[in-house]
Amino acid sequence: MKARIELNTMSDVTEFVSIVTGVPGQVYLSDGKHQQICAKSQLGAILAKMEWDEIYCVCDEDISGSIVKFII
Repeated sequence: MKARIELNTMSDVTEFVSIVTGVPGQVYLSDGKHQQICAKSQLGAILAKMEWDEIYCVCDEDISGSIVKFII
């Protein structure tokens, strides 16, 4: 699964990380090009929010139902 997401506030970051932390296996945030970081990291999600123009959530499982609030 790959979905473009938006993390507008620190509250969004905290909620998103809390959700994906419960997902078994790896979940990544990607800039859609070549940068990738662990989505289960609060610091990583903050970095992605501040530095990247676009953020994608990448996961082997379909977690779109759990993160629907953030998908754009």
